[in-house]
Amino acid sequence: MATATRSTYTCGVKKLIPLLLCGCFKLPQDLADPNTEVIPFDNAFVSVDDAVIQRFDLTLKCPDGEPASFHLVYRTEHEEPAPAVILLHSGAFDYVLQPGEDGPLSGLHYHAESRLSRDFSLRKVWETLGLQIDDLDPGENNLGTLPAAFANRGAVQFIPGNCWGDMWHNEEGVVINDLELDGFNRNGRTIAAWMLRLLTENDFADTQGINWPTAIDASQIHLVGLGDGGRGVRELLLQSESRIAGAAVDSVPDNLSAFVDLPVDFEDEIDGLARIYGDLSDIGDESFSRDTPLPDRFYYLWSAFNPQMPIAASRPAANALRGQLGVVVKNTGAADHILSNSDIEVAEELVNFLLGPEEVRDAADSDETTE
Repeated sequence: MATATRSTYTCGVKKLIPLLLCGCFKLPQDLADPNTEVIPFDNAFVSVDDAVIQRFDLTLKCPDGEPASFHLVYRTEHEEPAPAVILLHSGAFDYVLQPGEDGPLSGLHYHAESRLSRDFSLRKVWETLGLQIDDLDPGENNLGTLPAAFANRGAVQFIPGNCWGDMWHNEEGVVINDLELDGFNRNGRTIAAWMLRLLTENDFADTQGINWPTAIDASQIHLVGLGDGGRGVRELLLQSESRIAGAAVDSVPDNLSAFVDLPVDFEDEIDGLARIYGDLSDIGDESFSRDTPLPDRFYYLWSAFNPQMPIAASRPAANALRGQLGVVVKNTGAADHILSNSDIEVAEELVNFLLGPEEVRDAADSDETTE
């Protein structure tokens, strides 16, 4: 499959996981470079008047040498400390098939348009917020329903941009990608972990030159992952489960052996996974079904009819998690991907499970799976 540059498949053909689709994107001219300016958050599903977006650049660098960043979504009229949500976007998969003469980022990429740049990460966050013009990932219907539902409830959302194409797995000096092939360090797990550090280390925001514009309740941290962002949620839970109040994943390609086991169909994808994870012989162990410490509330959202990935990538974890205390497994049965960001009812159900009310929290003991 790979990209439009290497395959007979074209954008819009739904063969594989959303990590791996091509597309185009363009921000409105007046929003193309928001810097740290405060911008209204006003997609079709935001029902409050005071939701805003603010971007913060970090000292962490993207592979193109530009600063990595995250966007903060918050309510300007909320005075009480609000719950925090770290929202990890989908589509963080890319690699250079063969570098050109102008450095490791030159040459043909897995995607027709590089995802190893700051520009991609900014645009992908904007797409996740439902404020895009043209989709980066046509196989996803990102209407921004999930960040809208969190904003309507008053949560403060941290949305980092992944410019490393590593499915939120790599951390320089700790979990290292194949440097010989890539020619640069990947840091998807680094930026995800930095979101936690900003919330839990008193002086870390100072090192990044950040002054918080709103009050945040750091005792109520929630993790949410869309698509391969769900893999980043697992990475954070493995590091910091005691700090997390609740977590949710939506359409996560959880069992990557589902792709490795089909080497003809997913040859290019497997090559990219090997750069990120190294030896793939035990890649199936990198799963929510295998010894993942879960918070008191955990929501596993998936569909058995997801057209973007094989059912074997999702079903094993769904089966393993079903019936566990504090866990809801929800199979929508929809022929769709990134389910909570295109359906406001699904989004509100997820948000209500994580944030309350109490009667929704009590439902965590039940199995809400539909087959």
